[in-house]
Amino acid sequence: MESTWILIADAARARQFRVERPRGPLIEEADLVHPEERLSEGKLGADDPGRVRGPGGQQHALGGEDGKHENEARRFAAEVADFLRKAREEDRFRRLYLAASPHFLGALRQELDADTAARIVETWDKDFVGMRADEIRKHLPERL
Repeated sequence: MESTWILIADAARARQFRVERPRGPLIEEADLVHPEERLSEGKLGADDPGRVRGPGGQQHALGGEDGKHENEARRFAAEVADFLRKAREEDRFRRLYLAASPHFLGALRQELDADTAARIVETWDKDFVGMRADEIRKHLPERL
């Protein structure tokens, strides 16, 4: 059987599973964690966001928490994509299924190289990252 991987992710964590046979259980092999995504705005970086002066001399912050969290999500997406690229180059999987929170799924797709993306069989914009493996399996197609 071709090796099949399932990646479950959000902006703070990515879990990689494999299945050994059709309809088989998920076997967790890797758990990548990006704790920076869980930090509050004040702890994400020492620099304050840039400021711009608007009409009437009022100052407004640029970026802020959304910008910092967006940067951290992109950074983690690049890390996860690199993990998948290296595994593909080592021929550790032939088929890849992705399930990720909608925003992170988009960031991850942008970071994947073409050869790794070509091995994707199906994607779901769902956040299963906090579930047990047997619970995740119930949400996936019976035959992977």
